[in-house]
Amino acid sequence: MAHAGDVQVSRTGYHLQVQQQGQGPVAVVFESGFGQGADAWDEVIAKLGADCHCIAYARAGLGKSGTDGAPKTIEQHLQDLGAVMDALAPERKVVLVGHSYGGLLATEFARLHPGRVQGLVLVDPATMGQRHDFKRAHRERVLADDQALLSVLPPHMAADYKLLVTQLDSEAAAAKRSQPDLPVALLTATQVAAEPFVLEETAPGKALWRRQHAALFAGFSRGSHQYFLTGHNLHRENPQAVAAAIRSVMAISQAAN
Repeated sequence: MAHAGDVQVSRTGYHLQVQQQGQGPVAVVFESGFGQGADAWDEVIAKLGADCHCIAYARAGLGKSGTDGAPKTIEQHLQDLGAVMDALAPERKVVLVGHSYGGLLATEFARLHPGRVQGLVLVDPATMGQRHDFKRAHRERVLADDQALLSVLPPHMAADYKLLVTQLDSEAAAAKRSQPDLPVALLTATQVAAEPFVLEETAPGKALWRRQHAALFAGFSRGSHQYFLTGHNLHRENPQAVAAAIRSVMAISQAAN
């Protein structure tokens, strides 16, 4: 059956607006980066075509999704992701695609619910341990970046950012995490910004970012880790590469089943 159009997934106190299109044996669920909505994936989904069942949504308070006014923890975002999967891909394993903070959510969901996921595509993902790593190397710059970001974020996103930073600064975030051995495609952006706004856009920041990604990829035995000379929004700058990575993970996971 073909799928197309918008669907609302009800949560307590708000709803999530979900876009889906295409058909196929594998459902591909997209998690956007911090502050981005479902439309961040439009070009990637267009490259995948109608033979892929693509599911993209905006987290609470973003895009067309509602909010109860409270910032959400990582665990609450994972619960919302599970609700989207239950509503649109019930009793099916999915390929999870995540960019930046969405990549962190994808890896955490797979770690906690390995039976629901058959592959991961991580697009310049954030990691649970990155704040600890960056603060060890450049503590003052990280704290200054926090203030710079908070000065430009709208109030509801600033509240989300403060809560996220609190979680990533915790001892629990620094704990070693073992991942289920799923097929994975990891895409790392390497371009240093001409005028860096935050540490991650500088040469030293990129070196730390690459180290985080290498450590993440070392936890998997199947898949690929590719580097691209793009900025952080790799999925917008090179949607073809992301679509190809999704197809590669789909092929590996289907061959294993």
